[in-house]
Formats: sequence, structure tokens, C-alpha cells
Amino acid sequence: MLISARKIILFLEAEPAERARAAVVAFNDAAGRHDLPWIARHEPDTDAAYRIGFDTSGSVQEQWDVRPGPFMNLAIAGEVANLVSRIVDGKVSAKPTPVATKKPAPPKKLLTAKVGRETAGRRGKGVTTVFDLALSEADLKELATTLKEKCGTGGTAKEGRIEIQGDHRDRIVTELEKLGYKVKRAGG
Repeated sequence: MLISARKIILFLEAEPAERARAAVVAFNDAAGRHDLPWIARHEPDTDAAYRIGFDTSGSVQEQWDVRPGPFMNLAIAGEVANLVSRIVDGKVSAKPTPVATKKPAPPKKLLTAKVGRETAGRRGKGVTTVFDLALSEADLKELATTLKEKCGTGGTAKEGRIEIQGDHRDRIVTELEKLGYKVKRAGG
């Protein structure tokens, strides 16, 4: 098979392009095993027959929501296996499809978190509390985990509030502001 007869899949991602590079390696490996006439690249290429994006606003036929982290390569391998399966079944065409433009989402309302300190019922041992957040239990627990890591201490998320052991109000206010929350101090 001639290289020029190959169709190009372009993986798009803003820098650093670690997900795009991992997808290129996984796809080219799978395409070689299945003797597919496709090759993957992550550099800008105007001759690409199919475009897949990672957090990009470019014209893409497909968007993959794979987050960087310890399981990134496993998630990309699953997406690549799905893509190769669709190519083998003829469900991916080599002709670019027009991309529908979405209306821009209205700006999200800035969430306000209240940060305070409590000692009542804890035999004098204080906790820093974060409350009045409109988050699901899963999101609340994820935020609690992040704050506990940043403070280097224990804590919990229950009944719509986060409790972090010790007095970490200043650090928690800073971290919440970095995450895009509007923060108010509650209490003294």
C-alpha cells in the first residue's frame, strides 16, 4: 500500500498535546495491526480526512472528552478501539462532514461558597467549613478531596457541606478562588 493512498486522521489539541500524541501512537498501532489505509497525525494538516478534537474549538467531526491523568492512556485506547471498529465497519467516511455550530453557552453563574470555622461539639478541636454550594454529592466529595489534598489534612463532605480538620480558612479561600468560586467568609 502506498503512503500517498492513506487517509489522514488529525488529532487536534492545544498545547501541551499529550492526549493527541498518545492517540496518534495508539491509532497508528491499531491501524497497522488491522491493515487500515489510515494514518494519524497531531500536527495541523489541511489534507486531513477526519478530525478529532481534545478541548479544541477547531472544526472537528468528533470530540473526545479524555482528561489527563493516570488513566488517560487507557481511556484513549478505548476511544481508539471504538474508532477503529467504526472504520472497519465503514461507519467513518473519508469526507469531512460540515460541523454544526453551537450557540455559545450563556456564562455560568458564579458559585458563591461560604467558608467558616466551627468548634462546637468537637471538644475544642476546630474544623474549617465550606457550605452553601449548589453542587451534587459527587461534586461536593470531589471538591472536598481537592481541598483536603491542598491543606494536607483530613476532612469529610456530608449533608451539603465540607469539613476540613483544622483552621485552614485562608488556604481554602485561596484554593476556591483559583477554582473559580466566589468566596465569602462566614463567622469570625
